[in-house]
Amino acid sequence: MDKFLISVVIAAKDPPAALLQLCLASFSSLANAHRLQLVIVQSGLLPVLPKDAIARFSAVKVIEVFPEGVYSAYNAGIKAAEGTYVLFFGIDDIVLPGMDSVIDQLATATESFHLFAAACYMQAVGVAEPSRRRTSLVFRNWCHQGIFYQRSYLLSHPYQTEYRAQADHKMNIDIVSNRALRFGVSKEVVAYFSAGGVSSLRPDLRFRKDFPSLVAHAYGKHYGLLVKVKQLLIDKFLGDPEHRFAARLRR
Repeated sequence: MDKFLISVVIAAKDPPAALLQLCLASFSSLANAHRLQLVIVQSGLLPVLPKDAIARFSAVKVIEVFPEGVYSAYNAGIKAAEGTYVLFFGIDDIVLPGMDSVIDQLATATESFHLFAAACYMQAVGVAEPSRRRTSLVFRNWCHQGIFYQRSYLLSHPYQTEYRAQADHKMNIDIVSNRALRFGVSKEVVAYFSAGGVSSLRPDLRFRKDFPSLVAHAYGKHYGLLVKVKQLLIDKFLGDPEHRFAARLRR
């Protein structure tokens, strides 16, 4: 039996103290904080952790890694985690009260899910809800801060680190498109996602290039063709993606 219900893995590369404290305080304020293991994967300098906040967790583990990207850090966190589920957070994201309801639902479920997705409030976008349609991931990924993954699955299916910003989209497609795996959805809003992170500012061009074939493999050739045609039309009207995204970064 797993030691904890949920392991919260936070990747922290030279984190500003105020952001890290706010993130941890949002978790420690939950009624279900005692069901959580906190795993901080750090590179660089880690501020002093607030004692009052971390005392509310069932356990706290800090591991140090060489900075090789966020998904490499998350993979290290998976190995250190001891919960039935793993939830991934950035230091600039915070938990919302709806998290307690989802934790209660996971705690009382008769079977564990390979993936359980809840809604998030995304800065500058609003509430983003996951869908029960397996093909919805062809058109839009789900917010990472609202997804609980079965740890035993992740141990044998780690993030593919060649994708710098969208390896979680690949992970979600792999799970949800597989009808032998179990996934669930909640409309509870569980997290506030900051739009200032790497995945928001720097689209993953390698993932974009591979996306049509990934979709075709998961859902069929017709869906892969649909994605390819959509990309070609966007590039025709908006220009080459490398130049377009580079211009966005210079603003």
